Amino acid sequence: MKMFEDAARSLADGKPILLYDFDDREAETDLIYLAENIDERAVADLRLNAGAPLTVYISWDMGQALGLDTYLDFVSENADADSIYGALSKPTPGFDPRFSITLDFRENKTGCSHVETARTIRELCALLKSGDAEKFAELFRAPGHIPLIIGSKGLLKERNGHTELIMAFAINQGLFPMVVASEMIDADSGHSTSYADARKYGEKRGLDFIGGIELMEVYG
Repeated sequence: MKMFEDAARSLADGKPILLYDFDDREAETDLIYLAENIDERAVADLRLNAGAPLTVYISWDMGQALGLDTYLDFVSENADADSIYGALSKPTPGFDPRFSITLDFRENKTGCSHVETARTIRELCALLKSGDAEKFAELFRAPGHIPLIIGSKGLLKERNGHTELIMAFAINQGLFPMVVASEMIDADSGHSTSYADARKYGEKRGLDFIGGIELMEVYG
């Protein structure tokens, strides 16, 4: 599909794309960069022009290589159900978060700036590409400024969130499946940017726009 090929080429060239999920899900659009191409300008773009907290999406296999579970999985296995951790982690109907830990690269001063945020992401991407996951704790510390989100093992056969949509897309397009994303927030209303306004924003910037419906048709 040409729209997918164009979007994959943009990501590979260091440009962002926009990804909308579904009207009956979150009805949100992510601004997304490929992690291996991230720099301070891209981090600034995500923080200033999208607006929601910046997050890094990694595949289930990457999470396993790093020895990481989602936060909810970790708490369910290690915390007393009556503790505050257990109480806060009780399921909410319709809410299925895949958040894991937050981290920073150990050589950063704080990890907060655009420059240091970009470095943390690039260093993690390089670690995962090198296959040296055993150095994870040596090179990174937690908690930090970069939230990790781990895709579900079965991807779109198991869950159809933004994480699984972009992971399935990246894998099938031959891209390294680690991305940096932020949801688009309307600065005037304070709510998520509407589909129509996200499309207009993408057209104004010349960004490729892909949607969950099309992705599910091809990869679901």
